[in-house]
Formats: sequence, C-alpha cells, structure tokens
Amino acid sequence: MEQQKMLDPFQAWKDVYDKTESYWGKVIGDNMNREEFSQMMGNVLNMNLQYQQAINEVTGRYFQQVNIPTKEDVANVASLVINVEEKVEALEDRFDDLEDKQDSPAFKREVTKLKSDVKSLDKKLDKVLSLLEEQQDTQTVLQELIQEQIKEQGEQLKAELLEQVKVEKPSEQPAQK
Repeated sequence: MEQQKMLDPFQAWKDVYDKTESYWGKVIGDNMNREEFSQMMGNVLNMNLQYQQAINEVTGRYFQQVNIPTKEDVANVASLVINVEEKVEALEDRFDDLEDKQDSPAFKREVTKLKSDVKSLDKKLDKVLSLLEEQQDTQTVLQELIQEQIKEQGEQLKAELLEQVKVEKPSEQPAQK
C-alpha cells in the first residue's frame, strides 16, 4: 500500500497532459470547424501567396539588373541544351548509317561504277575539247583564206575599174575636141 500512496511525478505529468490535451483539442477542433477560422486561414494563405509573388518579382528584377540568370533562364537554357543534344544524337545516327552504307558491297560497287563513268566522261570531254580546238583552228584558217580572196577580188575589181576608166577617158576626149 505504501507504494500506491507514493506520488509518481511521471504519472502526475501524464494525467495533466491528457486532461489538457483533451480540453485544448476540443477547443481547437471547435474553432477550426467555424467559418471565421476558415476565412482567417484563407486570408493568411492569400497574404502568403502575395508575399511570395512580390518576392519572386523583386528577385527577378534584381537578377536581371545584376545580370544573373533566373530559374526560368536556366530552365530555358537546359531545354535548349537538351534539344541540341537530341539533334547531335540524330546526326551521329545518320553518320553511323552512312558509315554502314559505305562499308556495304553495293555502295563500293556503286562508287567504282561512278569512278569509271567519271573517267569515261573525262575522256569524252577531252575529245570534245580537242575537236573544238581543231574547229577553231579551221575557222581561223578559213577566215584568213576568205580575207585573202576578198582582198584579191577587191584588187582585181579595182584594176578592172581603173582599166575601164582609162578606156572610157581616151574615147571621151576626142569627142570633146
């Protein structure tokens, strides 16, 4: 019995806590169920949101003035980098495909055929160029011959005209005397 009459501070503390917690839990629960509490909490949340927006706006302007990137700027750059990486990967895939095609026998045959076609075209172009040069030489020779013939014919006509003029002048002179 002595043990039961002895005061246990821990048990006393626990009893006080339980009674206080049940009382204040009921009071707070009743207050939280009231409309005024909901309105007050709504106002607190709105003020917190406005404060957060103001801080974000001021911080954004400050970062812009001191030329420090914001989270949005970093996110934009990150998305651009991701896009570039995707494009680089696509190009790497294309190059890999081209390398695979170059190693294929069909591609090698096609390249060999193209080389022979180019050589054939080169020979044909050389022939065409030599024929054009020959034609130009022939035209030059023909032009010179034609010029000589024209010159000779011009001299012959000149000589004939002079002779006609000489023949006509003596016959005209006696008639005038």
